[in-house]
Amino acid sequence: MYIGSRRRRKRGSGFAWLILFLLGAVLIGGYALVQQRLGNGFSLSAQEPTPIPSVTVTRSVENFVALAEEAYKKGDYRSAIGFYEQAIRRRPNDAILYAQAARLMVFLGQAPKAEQRALKALQLDPNNAPAHAVLCMAVDWQGRYAEGLQHCQTAIQLDPKSSMAYAYLAEVQTDGGDILSGRASAQQALELDPKNEDAMRNLAYTYEQSGDYGEAIYNYEKTLELNPNMPHVLISTGRCYVTLGQVPKGILYFKRAIDVDPQNAEAHDRLGGAYFAIGEYDQARIALDKAIELDPMRVTAFTRRGLLNFQVKRYEMAVTDYTRAITTSSIVSYTLSAFDYLYYGFALQWSGDCDNAIQAFNQATALAPENDEIKENVAVGFQRCNRQP
Repeated sequence: MYIGSRRRRKRGSGFAWLILFLLGAVLIGGYALVQQRLGNGFSLSAQEPTPIPSVTVTRSVENFVALAEEAYKKGDYRSAIGFYEQAIRRRPNDAILYAQAARLMVFLGQAPKAEQRALKALQLDPNNAPAHAVLCMAVDWQGRYAEGLQHCQTAIQLDPKSSMAYAYLAEVQTDGGDILSGRASAQQALELDPKNEDAMRNLAYTYEQSGDYGEAIYNYEKTLELNPNMPHVLISTGRCYVTLGQVPKGILYFKRAIDVDPQNAEAHDRLGGAYFAIGEYDQARIALDKAIELDPMRVTAFTRRGLLNFQVKRYEMAVTDYTRAITTSSIVSYTLSAFDYLYYGFALQWSGDCDNAIQAFNQATALAPENDEIKENVAVGFQRCNRQP
């Protein structure tokens, strides 16, 4: 009896321990599952903890505008435009935002796109003076001077104290050939706002277009004192130095523009032209290749590289570049110079294609019928092809 009863108690005790073990396992498993879901690093498996959703901060229009202004001061126009576009998405009926984005698009060489943005601003607010002023600049940069003049005059009628309107009026007047009126308008803009970067830039531009490159450089550099990170002004300054024959100084300004905006095709294009001018052909090719990579529609990069290839006697490559320049020019409404067609003709002639060479020579003559240098070289080209002019 003693032994039997003891055995019964032992069996009951083992069963109780089994129940306790199973209960503990359930509790531990449950705890582990809860901790895993909470992301506390406790896991019985190799699974990663479930991430806790983060809260996304919604930026205001004012915040995006502030970011755009900060990017502009750094010369990062592309980021600035992006921030303005973000602001526009949040406030699609704000005409000023469209005008601000359009202004920077012009400086990046995106005048047609800028025109559309400015027109959208005027659709929202037909009497918006800044929008008319920016539209004036956008169409001016596309060579439509009379149309641009009208928009600048409208901007001034709407806001007679608009320094921006007078600044862009100065540019379109200068491009239209009335340099003295352009200079007066730029000075008027500076009287209204002595720190207007566009007004100072366009005052410099009036001197550049009149051939006073020293005074132009002086005013471009004064503009850079207001903001040293403006790629389009750095390029303009370098352009003047190159025209004066001070090519190394020009190269420094083009490089500064590239430092500020590595994606600036014009800066690479002009850098390539400057290197070519001093015989640094390898550096010129690198810069021109980059310009074309960034902007496959950049006609001047093709003509410069075509001339480079002609100079080093890579005639077939020169023909390819000039052909692409001609094809592209018809798309972007750009007219090649008489000298472009002259060298295109010589490249064709050296490649053994006299029929097309003669056509290129005739085009050069048509573009500059009174230019003695063109006439003399065309005569040489005809003689080498055994043709009569």
